[in-house]
Amino acid sequence: MPEEAPGRIRERDIAVPFRVPPQRKGDDPVGRQTAAIRIWRLARPGPVAGSYVTVRGAMVAMFGIFLFCILVADWLNLGVLTGVGYVACCVLVPFLVRRQAQLHVVIAPPAIFMAVVILTQILTAQGSSRHGRVLSVLEGTLLALAAVAPWMFAGTALGATASLTRGLRECVKELLAELRGEAARKV
Repeated sequence: MPEEAPGRIRERDIAVPFRVPPQRKGDDPVGRQTAAIRIWRLARPGPVAGSYVTVRGAMVAMFGIFLFCILVADWLNLGVLTGVGYVACCVLVPFLVRRQAQLHVVIAPPAIFMAVVILTQILTAQGSSRHGRVLSVLEGTLLALAAVAPWMFAGTALGATASLTRGLRECVKELLAELRGEAARKV
């Protein structure tokens, strides 16, 4: 049997809240103990079996999804795709990050979306002179944000609601305590 690395947790060392009697020869090949551990992992709260996306990863994913949706919506003339992509990101991301990151994923989507809109307007700006391009970017940004405003409002509200179920209140309380200086007194 090969030597195991020190400090490594093995599958058989995981504490399971219930015990399964040893299997007899000829039972299912997966084994009851292994199946019990898998069920226990899936029953834990949070995303799939405790895997989380970091805040940075979620923000980069939002940036990429927003960029993709805006470019495809402009290409296919489907303005609804931009709004649907925004709402989908706002609703799904709170369930993919840890509870401590809920405040970040409620505040970030509008700012990221605006940055992506400005970027796409710069990439697709029309005009022959510098002044014409600047006006094109400003006009395009304002019109794009106006067209998506109802979607942004709905997506932000739904995202905040989803985040409330995942611990947004505690994040706000911790932030207020830090701003008052209570965290420094405890240390």
